Amino acid sequence: MIRAEVIDKLICHGLEEQIYPGAAISIGDKNGELYRKFYGNRQLVPEVKPIEESTLFDIASLTKIVSTTMVALKLIEDGKLSLDAKLGDFFEAPKDKSDINIFQLMTHLSGLHAHEQIYNLVKGSGDVVDYILNMEMLNEPGKEVVYSCLGYILLGRICEMLDGDTLDKLAKNWVFDPLGLKNTSYNPPRNNTFAVTEFDSKAGVWLEGVVHDENARFLGGVSGNAGVFSSIEDMAALAIMLANKGRGVIGQAMFEEAIKNHSAPCEEGRGLGFAVKGIMPVSCGSIFPVGSYGHTGFTGTSLWVDIETSQYVVLLTNRVHPTRENQKLLTFRKEVHDLCAKEYRGL
Repeated sequence: MIRAEVIDKLICHGLEEQIYPGAAISIGDKNGELYRKFYGNRQLVPEVKPIEESTLFDIASLTKIVSTTMVALKLIEDGKLSLDAKLGDFFEAPKDKSDINIFQLMTHLSGLHAHEQIYNLVKGSGDVVDYILNMEMLNEPGKEVVYSCLGYILLGRICEMLDGDTLDKLAKNWVFDPLGLKNTSYNPPRNNTFAVTEFDSKAGVWLEGVVHDENARFLGGVSGNAGVFSSIEDMAALAIMLANKGRGVIGQAMFEEAIKNHSAPCEEGRGLGFAVKGIMPVSCGSIFPVGSYGHTGFTGTSLWVDIETSQYVVLLTNRVHPTRENQKLLTFRKEVHDLCAKEYRGL
């Protein structure tokens, strides 16, 4: 039994402490949604605008599991892509990167750097892949988990090459439409209401319905690492799919492989695209057990599923408004998940 007043008190405390200007939360399990509510404001400056239930959030790196990972898993399941396939099979990659494989990209064991301001370093979006391929390696592939947005930019491009369609269309056709997600997309229509993120000094505007991640923005808003916008209603439906081990999108056997901790004995648990709770503390708190799976997004979003009970928690915020320097959510999010888990388990 989820007690609304208990959840409300904590989320409203987050508003009072300026951890985020606004938030939306959904709690449920494989059988459906149990609780949903939205709080606070989608914008504070230059004017205050309240959040609505239909407000779309830039889900940032949650894109990796709701779009790119699911598309890649579908390609693997259909026999069009192999976890053993190498970068050299798709690109003119230099020797130090040609043997990096899809498994290593998806588990963040590629040895590639985590991030780079590529949007400031190349002339056009067509140069991004070549730039990544010609960067110095951070370490030897397979040795250490380094969460890499750059690796997921490459993975998204590989998915496009294999099917001949753009990643936004692949995600729509294979994930969003089958789940009935009407308000989830890259480059969403401008007639929606959006949770505002930061001020874009170059354009002189607050980012509203425009992807916050600079590399994804440079790539036209469609990228393997970020770019998807969604509502709390749609993210609840997607979480229910994940709690049901991929039902409606991919087969259970493929999904079970995706949520295994493939990075042990590294401290950071990584499945195929998914963060997996291991020995290292993660954002789903202390009560969700080892093996629970999910992801977070830089803008202040997260989705986690309890591996034992199938409980899920989706928390969407725009903690980067008005500035990304606000880091308070990193610890507070664990409190939210612990409380949700206690409520669900009756502790």
